[in-house]
Amino acid sequence: MRILFLHEVNYLLKPIFEMHEFPEYLAEREHQVGFAQFPEGESKEALKTLPWKQEIEGRAVKNVNLTLYTPKTKSSGLVGRLMATAKFGREFKRILEDFKPDVVVSLAVPTSGWQALRASRRANIPYLFRALDVSHKIRKSIFSGFILHAEKYIYRGADWVSANNPAMLDYCISLGAEATRSSVELPPLNLSHFAPQPGWRAQIRGKLGIPADAKVVLYMGSFFYFSGLPDLIESFAKTRSENQVLVLIGGGEQEDELIALTQRLNLDSSVLFTGFVSFDELPKYLAIADVAVNPMMPSLVSNAAFPNKIIQYLAASLPVVSTRLKGVEATFPVSTALTLVACPNQVFSAANELLTLNERSEIAEKARMLVSSKFEANSAVDQFERLLISVSEV
Repeated sequence: MRILFLHEVNYLLKPIFEMHEFPEYLAEREHQVGFAQFPEGESKEALKTLPWKQEIEGRAVKNVNLTLYTPKTKSSGLVGRLMATAKFGREFKRILEDFKPDVVVSLAVPTSGWQALRASRRANIPYLFRALDVSHKIRKSIFSGFILHAEKYIYRGADWVSANNPAMLDYCISLGAEATRSSVELPPLNLSHFAPQPGWRAQIRGKLGIPADAKVVLYMGSFFYFSGLPDLIESFAKTRSENQVLVLIGGGEQEDELIALTQRLNLDSSVLFTGFVSFDELPKYLAIADVAVNPMMPSLVSNAAFPNKIIQYLAASLPVVSTRLKGVEATFPVSTALTLVACPNQVFSAANELLTLNERSEIAEKARMLVSSKFEANSAVDQFERLLISVSEV
């Protein structure tokens, strides 16, 4: 089967998550896979130098190849977004004619998703939308109303809507997706990739200057306004013990603000910013932690979301504290490996309680069990592959 994915991100630079994993696992199963990317942040001049079509090696799955398309539209900044919207329909038609997919899988809305749906319809190619986010609320923008309209257009017009958790499915249906043409497919997880190995903890703690006896609370992901990180840092400042360290892996639009906050609270030596960490190195960094957290603010944009970091934390045998998001509650059963609290300023207190427990090995075992039954990569890809075959035959 020939499967064409698209998303409004830079495929080669974006931290690895399911937008890489599903395409690459399917390529490993000998499907022909293409991906239309948007190289965000590239200048107009740099964009001209990027090949329109190239063969690339997988990033999450080694020894597989994909066809990567780079539409000649500039997608960053206000003017870039407007230009991309104006040009993308023509560009995507060209990609369809070149790749000749049996099915299109879109993970994007504002610039490309609705035009891809329209182009796919005209070419009589089935279109599946993979719902991961409440797109019109991710960033505050004068275009939020337009993006909401695009979401509704896609949910109502797609041949199938696949959500990554039950709460996201409910959101899609509330905006017009047909319940009979919608379903939940959980994201894939490479359990063996995240399994902690002897020596990692000491190696990375030594690299970061963290004492062997320190208690580490860890966050990884994007630093968005809804990530809840200011509340986490302020709670840490108020209640931390001398031997506790907060490690923040990742980056984003709030990074400068968060660094300034740690300096203002005199936390320079106990809050560490590592920057983004490669997918290959990420399990080693998770191994330094005693507790991992997701302090995301419960809101429309986050409540329906399912943060991928949670399953990666659990696969790394870490107890997890998260805010009580509908997407998380609907996906996981009650477990001592996952503690849910009402709001971001309660996350560190709950993590602090877990740091005092002696049952770390028991919790670690429960954490791995919690994700192995639901997210193991082969099972997740089996389910998604069956769905794509079904949709392609519509």
